Amino acid sequence: MNKAETLADQWGYDCPDALAHDYIFDSLVPAICCNPDCDYSTDMEPDQGAGHCENCGTNTLQSILILRGLI
Repeated sequence: MNKAETLADQWGYDCPDALAHDYIFDSLVPAICCNPDCDYSTDMEPDQGAGHCENCGTNTLQSILILRGLI
């Protein structure tokens, strides 16, 4: 399972595209840590591509819109 699929699953969606579609116009969107050892998720800005992960301490959080190539 890739990070977009993991994020969709964590937020109760069957498909990452459906998750992105539901949040495309929101000011905060689901984001996931892209560190291979961490699957922490939270709300972040839509254009976030290097957000700070509170779980593992890296700057590897990416929004679903970044992960799906919409931004």
